[in-house]
Amino acid sequence: RRELSEKIGGELLGIIDEVSDDLFHNRLEALAWLVMHERLDVKVALREQGMYHDKVGIIGDANGDSVAFSGSANESTRALLPAYNYESINVFPSWREELSSYFLPHQRSFERLWADESRDTVVLDLPTAVRERLVAVAGDLNYTPSPEIERAIAQRVRDKVSAQARSVSSAPKVPAELGGKPFKMQEHQLAALEAWRASGDFQGVFDLATGAGKTITAIYGISKLAEAIGGLTVVIAVPYQNLADQWVDNLSQFNIYPLRCYVSRQNWLEKMRTVAHDMLMGSRNFAAIVVVNRTLKSPEFQEALKKLPGERLLWIGDECHHHSSQAYSGYLPDARFRIGLSATPQHYLDEDRNERLNAFYGDIVYRYTLKQAIEEKVLTPYFYYPHVVELTEGEAEDFVALSEQIGRMMARKEAADQTADQKLTALLMRRARLVGSAANKLPTLNEVLSGRHPESHTLFYCGDGTVETDEGDEADAKQSLRQVEALSQTLHRAGWDVSRFTSRESRPDRERILENFRVGVIDALVAIRCLDEGIDVPACSTAYILASSRDPRQFIQRRGRILRRSPGKTSATIHDFVVVLPESQEDESQYARRLIKAELGRVAEFSNLSENRSEAYVTLADYLKRYDLEHLI
Repeated sequence: RRELSEKIGGELLGIIDEVSDDLFHNRLEALAWLVMHERLDVKVALREQGMYHDKVGIIGDANGDSVAFSGSANESTRALLPAYNYESINVFPSWREELSSYFLPHQRSFERLWADESRDTVVLDLPTAVRERLVAVAGDLNYTPSPEIERAIAQRVRDKVSAQARSVSSAPKVPAELGGKPFKMQEHQLAALEAWRASGDFQGVFDLATGAGKTITAIYGISKLAEAIGGLTVVIAVPYQNLADQWVDNLSQFNIYPLRCYVSRQNWLEKMRTVAHDMLMGSRNFAAIVVVNRTLKSPEFQEALKKLPGERLLWIGDECHHHSSQAYSGYLPDARFRIGLSATPQHYLDEDRNERLNAFYGDIVYRYTLKQAIEEKVLTPYFYYPHVVELTEGEAEDFVALSEQIGRMMARKEAADQTADQKLTALLMRRARLVGSAANKLPTLNEVLSGRHPESHTLFYCGDGTVETDEGDEADAKQSLRQVEALSQTLHRAGWDVSRFTSRESRPDRERILENFRVGVIDALVAIRCLDEGIDVPACSTAYILASSRDPRQFIQRRGRILRRSPGKTSATIHDFVVVLPESQEDESQYARRLIKAELGRVAEFSNLSENRSEAYVTLADYLKRYDLEHLI
């Protein structure tokens, strides 16, 4: 029996380690929680040949009443969805005398089985290694599993299975309802599509404020173009898998079920080749593909992409500013129809990137600003509260020393070559990390949170230490994660239920964390960059920005993340931590002035459209007067 128990234990541990399905993982966590808290005991039944396939159980209460059940009660996807298996169970209550002839045999049979007294069936206790693994899984949870999470994940599974049951070449169809409300395009969305047609000849960039509905705008455009162009192929390129999944969900609402070219190559490669062949031969009337940027550059995807007929190809680049990088030169297709989507298409320093973006996507054909979106009630109004954080004496000295080195290097170089120099970039990153991880930020946050109860749907942003680049180095990542851990511990001590949301979490983990966040199981997310672009986090109303790069793209998108409207939400709140040199460093006034001036770019952007614009000036008045910067706010 010991050898048998060890073998079974090894197989069960293998199943636990290979869990990737969200629904299965949530149920594993619920099982682990029940085992750890001794709410559930588990045994394993084995037969010499075949399996123990009966589903039988006894449920009792404190009054001595019991219910026996038996039958087919699987909880697999095919068992739960009405379109697949037919499942049923029989239920026998102990208090129904007329059913006692059914209840008592089931009760006795179950008790014999549990005591390992049944013929031809061996019953073992759950192997110790498996129990310990389940206890470890439950110990890592910072929330109690709940039916709300199960229902939310199950609904997503139903939607995906339903989508897979349809053909990937289904014709797009504009829905009558969206989100439980009658669907109607907003004026700015229709205006963007009209400008794309009339001004750009079906090419151009939509510069729409974050949260203004650029995804739905593009999908509506797909639907209308598919009505006019037979054999249309649409390819949507996005930077991250989370965003890709979000597109797939939104497309399904318009009867579009795309091929997903990400995650495992074996899941999409042959299908992609088939789609390319069918569209080239004219044997399919419509096809849609969603690809992440990393896959976009792969030789296999490029080979299939180049076979798609360019004259009937609609290319959509979400967060299209990524494609302005030299790294994407030669990878973007010669598509007749092109849409670039971004709330911040222009790079604030690199004109070469702007030219490359315009060369492929065309000009910005339509702008819809945050001011317009708030005034027209597309986005919610917000309140902005800056909090001053002084560098410590040691940090201030390091900041001045780094600034002096940077100044000397920039003086020796031509302006056009400044950001390309590796040593200069390394110094800029070190200075950015210093500002982003200033020691006084967490004490200041503690003061801000003092006396406040935890709020659900709150975001906390840490810095990533990067400077005007798409990627940081390993030191940046380690520094960022240290701040994430320190911030998470600070919030836990203050009574918050939080989860971190970074690139270090696996894709299934991030999906599960977002689900827990959406249903309110956890109060807050602590993020670095994963929530900067595109990911919808409904009902978020408060954000704490502990660190931000100087690139307006980042902080503009972070602001937009919490301004989306949702039921019951009337306003949003942003807390921003503004770093300055201490008064003791007045001898270094030129560096103090440059630091606060750099921070004020973000402060001015945030405060100008806020409901309490004057409060930002009052908070920073002393520093503005000291360095003659009052005109900036």
